[in-house]
Amino acid sequence: MKLEFAAFKARLESSPVLAGKVYPVVRKDAEVPVRANYVVARSSKPDRWTDARFTGVDTFDADRRYTYNVRVVAVDAGGLDVLGEAAARVLLGFTLAVAGRTCSQLELVPDVEDGDGYDRTADLYYRDFSFRFWSRRA
Repeated sequence: MKLEFAAFKARLESSPVLAGKVYPVVRKDAEVPVRANYVVARSSKPDRWTDARFTGVDTFDADRRYTYNVRVVAVDAGGLDVLGEAAARVLLGFTLAVAGRTCSQLELVPDVEDGDGYDRTADLYYRDFSFRFWSRRA
Protein backbone atom coordinates (compact mmCIF):
# COMPACT_ATOMS: atom_id res chain seq x y z
CA MET A 1 0.00 0.00 0.00
CA LYS A 2 1.32 3.44 -0.88
CA LEU A 3 2.51 5.48 2.09
CA GLU A 4 0.31 8.38 1.04
CA PHE A 5 -2.83 6.26 0.93
CA ALA A 6 -2.00 4.57 4.24
CA ALA A 7 -1.77 8.03 5.85
CA PHE A 8 -5.01 9.11 4.16
CA LYS A 9 -6.91 6.02 5.36
CA ALA A 10 -5.50 6.35 8.88
CA ARG A 11 -6.68 9.96 8.96
CA LEU A 12 -10.20 8.91 7.92
CA GLU A 13 -10.27 6.24 10.62
CA SER A 14 -9.09 8.75 13.26
CA SER A 15 -12.67 10.00 13.48
CA PRO A 16 -14.62 8.17 16.22
CA VAL A 17 -17.61 8.13 13.83
CA LEU A 18 -15.60 6.42 11.06
CA ALA A 19 -13.37 4.12 13.13
CA GLY A 20 -13.73 0.56 11.82
CA LYS A 21 -16.02 1.71 9.00
CA VAL A 22 -13.51 2.37 6.19
CA TYR A 23 -13.32 -0.26 3.43
CA PRO A 24 -11.53 -0.49 0.06
CA VAL A 25 -14.67 -1.61 -1.84
CA VAL A 26 -18.44 -1.67 -1.44
CA ARG A 27 -19.33 -4.31 1.14
CA LYS A 28 -21.17 -7.37 -0.16
CA ASP A 29 -22.60 -10.54 1.32
CA ALA A 30 -23.22 -13.26 -1.26
CA GLU A 31 -22.99 -10.67 -4.05
CA VAL A 32 -25.66 -8.48 -2.40
CA PRO A 33 -24.59 -5.04 -1.08
CA VAL A 34 -24.58 -4.92 2.72
CA ARG A 35 -27.11 -2.47 4.15
CA ALA A 36 -24.97 -0.57 6.66
CA ASN A 37 -23.32 2.81 7.22
CA TYR A 38 -19.69 2.84 6.10
CA VAL A 39 -17.12 4.60 3.90
CA VAL A 40 -15.32 3.33 0.81
CA ALA A 41 -11.86 4.86 0.31
CA ARG A 42 -9.95 3.80 -2.77
CA SER A 43 -6.26 4.15 -3.49
CA SER A 44 -5.14 5.44 -6.88
CA LYS A 45 -1.98 6.23 -8.77
CA PRO A 46 -0.76 9.82 -8.97
CA ASP A 47 -2.79 11.83 -11.46
CA ARG A 48 0.06 14.25 -12.13
CA TRP A 49 3.85 14.00 -11.88
CA THR A 50 6.19 16.95 -12.07
CA ASP A 51 9.55 18.14 -10.88
CA ALA A 52 8.47 21.72 -11.66
CA ARG A 53 11.13 21.85 -14.37
CA PHE A 54 10.51 22.54 -18.03
CA THR A 55 13.11 20.14 -19.39
CA GLY A 56 13.44 17.55 -16.63
CA VAL A 57 12.34 13.96 -16.88
CA ASP A 58 9.82 12.82 -14.28
CA THR A 59 11.08 10.17 -11.89
CA PHE A 60 9.40 8.07 -9.24
CA ASP A 61 10.64 10.45 -6.55
CA ALA A 62 9.23 13.45 -8.41
CA ASP A 63 6.49 15.62 -7.00
CA ARG A 64 3.17 13.89 -7.49
CA ARG A 65 -0.46 14.85 -7.09
CA TYR A 66 -2.99 12.39 -5.73
CA THR A 67 -6.76 12.45 -5.93
CA TYR A 68 -8.43 9.96 -3.60
CA ASN A 69 -12.12 9.19 -3.93
CA VAL A 70 -14.30 8.58 -0.92
CA ARG A 71 -17.85 7.20 -1.11
CA VAL A 72 -20.04 7.47 1.97
CA VAL A 73 -22.68 4.72 2.04
CA ALA A 74 -25.68 4.80 4.39
CA VAL A 75 -29.04 3.19 4.93
CA ASP A 76 -30.75 6.60 5.27
CA ALA A 77 -30.17 10.27 4.46
CA GLY A 78 -29.36 11.08 8.11
CA GLY A 79 -26.56 8.54 8.21
CA LEU A 80 -25.23 9.95 4.97
CA ASP A 81 -25.00 13.41 6.55
CA VAL A 82 -23.34 12.13 9.74
CA LEU A 83 -20.66 10.08 7.96
CA GLY A 84 -20.13 12.67 5.21
CA GLU A 85 -19.59 15.45 7.73
CA ALA A 86 -17.20 13.27 9.75
CA ALA A 87 -15.12 12.54 6.64
CA ALA A 88 -14.98 16.20 5.62
CA ARG A 89 -14.05 17.32 9.16
CA VAL A 90 -11.04 15.00 9.48
CA LEU A 91 -9.75 15.47 5.92
CA LEU A 92 -10.34 19.03 4.74
CA GLY A 93 -7.33 21.26 5.38
CA PHE A 94 -5.33 18.45 7.01
CA THR A 95 -1.72 17.80 6.02
CA LEU A 96 -0.76 14.13 5.86
CA ALA A 97 2.48 12.98 7.51
CA VAL A 98 4.35 10.71 5.09
CA ALA A 99 7.94 9.55 5.70
CA GLY A 100 10.39 11.21 3.28
CA ARG A 101 7.65 13.37 1.74
CA THR A 102 6.08 16.76 2.37
CA CYS A 103 2.38 16.90 1.60
CA SER A 104 0.14 19.86 0.92
CA GLN A 105 -3.18 20.28 2.70
CA LEU A 106 -6.05 18.08 1.56
CA GLU A 107 -8.51 19.99 -0.62
CA LEU A 108 -11.95 19.05 -1.86
CA VAL A 109 -12.23 18.64 -5.62
CA PRO A 110 -15.39 20.51 -6.66
CA ASP A 111 -18.12 19.00 -8.80
CA VAL A 112 -17.39 15.32 -8.27
CA GLU A 113 -18.98 13.34 -11.11
CA ASP A 114 -21.54 11.27 -9.17
CA GLY A 115 -22.28 13.49 -6.16
CA ASP A 116 -25.23 12.26 -4.08
CA GLY A 117 -27.48 9.40 -5.02
CA TYR A 118 -29.75 6.57 -4.04
CA ASP A 119 -29.43 3.03 -5.32
CA ARG A 120 -32.92 1.50 -5.39
CA THR A 121 -31.65 -2.02 -5.98
CA ALA A 122 -29.38 -1.97 -2.91
CA ASP A 123 -31.68 0.41 -0.99
CA LEU A 124 -28.65 2.51 -0.03
CA TYR A 125 -27.81 6.20 -0.17
CA TYR A 126 -24.36 7.37 -1.22
CA ARG A 127 -22.32 10.57 -1.38
CA ASP A 128 -19.05 10.96 -3.29
CA PHE A 129 -16.12 13.17 -2.38
CA SER A 130 -12.73 13.57 -4.03
CA PHE A 131 -9.79 14.91 -2.04
CA ARG A 132 -6.60 16.15 -3.68
CA PHE A 133 -3.09 16.93 -2.43
CA TRP A 134 0.53 17.13 -3.57
CA SER A 135 3.28 14.87 -2.23
CA ARG A 136 6.79 16.29 -2.66
CA ARG A 137 10.27 15.08 -1.75
CA ALA A 138 11.18 16.19 1.77
